[in-house]
Amino acid sequence: MSDDKTALAVSATAAIAAAIALLKTRPATTAPSSVVALDEAALNLLIAIAAGIEDLNQNILVGGVGQGWPPNCDNVEIARIPITALATATRLPAIAVPDGFTLIIKAWPTNAGIIYVARSDPDARNINQVVPLIPNDFVGFNIKNADKLYISGTTVGDFATVLVEQRGG
Repeated sequence: MSDDKTALAVSATAAIAAAIALLKTRPATTAPSSVVALDEAALNLLIAIAAGIEDLNQNILVGGVGQGWPPNCDNVEIARIPITALATATRLPAIAVPDGFTLIIKAWPTNAGIIYVARSDPDARNINQVVPLIPNDFVGFNIKNADKLYISGTTVGDFATVLVEQRGG
């Protein structure tokens, strides 16, 4: 069973268990033996459960069978940014980050120093306002564009790699 179907089955089971628990807490009503009597609250709960299951089915089918969310991409944008001078921040290039995707910044594996990532030029030079990346370390940001971030470093000649998956060609 796929993860989506398993999640759907678990959700439906939990909702039905909640409805049964609600019914058990209510006083019994007299009804003919072949008919189940439900008060308005229990009936509304069952209707909501049924509607929720249909919504889950629709969400699973969005984008086609087997389609993950966000949808798989067709391309990846990658840039290698050098540290060219000490105490100098470098703004990352303009690389759009599609909704639901994460911008990854990775320190080059053979770096000799530390790469600092920050949200502004001054912050990139302030040790108290950065995310430090040792060689081969990485950090991810869910932002709209890479150009909102800056890097600096402790060793001229070190590199940071920026990458994000892209939709379309």
